[in-house]
Amino acid sequence: MGGKAFAGKVAIVTGGGSGIGRAASRLLAAEGAQLVVADIAIDQARRTVELIEQAGGEAIAVRADISSEDDNRAMFDAAADRFGGVDHAFLNAGILQPYIPFEEVGLDLFDRLVGVNLRGTFMGVQQALARLRPRGSCVVTASLAAVVGFSEAAAYSISKHGLVGLVRSAAGPFAARGLRINAICPGMVLSGMTGGAGLETLVDPAELPDPAYRGGLEAQHIAEAALFLLGRGAAAINGQAQNVDAAFLAAFPPLPELQ
Repeated sequence: MGGKAFAGKVAIVTGGGSGIGRAASRLLAAEGAQLVVADIAIDQARRTVELIEQAGGEAIAVRADISSEDDNRAMFDAAADRFGGVDHAFLNAGILQPYIPFEEVGLDLFDRLVGVNLRGTFMGVQQALARLRPRGSCVVTASLAAVVGFSEAAAYSISKHGLVGLVRSAAGPFAARGLRINAICPGMVLSGMTGGAGLETLVDPAELPDPAYRGGLEAQHIAEAALFLLGRGAAAINGQAQNVDAAFLAAFPPLPELQ
């Protein structure tokens, strides 16, 4: 076998300017893909492109607000214009919310979270369905908050729950076009978005630190799992939501006296 897993392929990564998106963009490029790095923070996207180019890869940066229908269309247009088409889409962009009681969630906050995380990703999925080339794939970043309730971040949890329903609902239409779609549900990632530092450089997967049981994760841990789901090794996986959480939801927490 051998060779680069994504040689000759074109991929779009949203939220590619930092964290999971930057790690995934760099890993895809290292595996031979040409990249469209999309982010609302264009300077951060350009920095990701610089890192890819320094490693010998090829990428372009595109400013994209995923809550905009025009921007969702434009990033796929950019892939077609620059690279001739698109094979893979990692729809990773999203926003968090401050922790507040459920009863204090206002409609403005709710609409903002749903508008970006759910509606925005829905538009990206529709573009992917229409425009990915046969045998292509799409991965959506959901969250552990997509599979359990989170009353202190209810709008976020609701928006992420919707993504799992989106992926499951889209699996049949994607399969009908020779495509796949799955969700990835990260646990606590040590990135700038969550107030952590995280790894600034990629490492060989064999050198990735083992997270503690139910502990924090590096962005690369999530990116590696996303690449697997995007790749041909996951050809039989469609319409699924994969937890990547260091066993955070594997069991009830131990009783305090047993810790």
